[in-house]
Amino acid sequence: MRLYVVDDAAVMRAAIGHVARALGHAVVGEAASLENALAGLAEIAVDVVLVDGRLPGQDLPPTSVVRALADAAPNATIIVIAALDETEVVARARAAGAAGALLRPVSRAGLAAALAVVPSHPADASS
Repeated sequence: MRLYVVDDAAVMRAAIGHVARALGHAVVGEAASLENALAGLAEIAVDVVLVDGRLPGQDLPPTSVVRALADAAPNATIIVIAALDETEVVARARAAGAAGALLRPVSRAGLAAALAVVPSHPADASS
């Protein structure tokens, strides 16, 4: 699968990338903000967007972030990244269309389980 990671923490983006590659997936883009993610997603086809449920500096609730990403990548599955105690964030993101959640700390089993909700229709390989 082709993954795009949106998280303000570089260490989190790196951790997800490491685990994703170990599972045989490709991280084809990443961003530290919603604005950068929307610009990046305009340039590349992805299967999955993994997004921090609480992007610092964003005045938008998780529902608006998920909707903006879904508009930018309509064929991608949106998965919210959250801590175990952020059930409200996950619920709001799911209500906006997120397909699932990746819980911190990121593990191989956790990412595999989160990606299990993704339909098996890969993004256009020519992008």
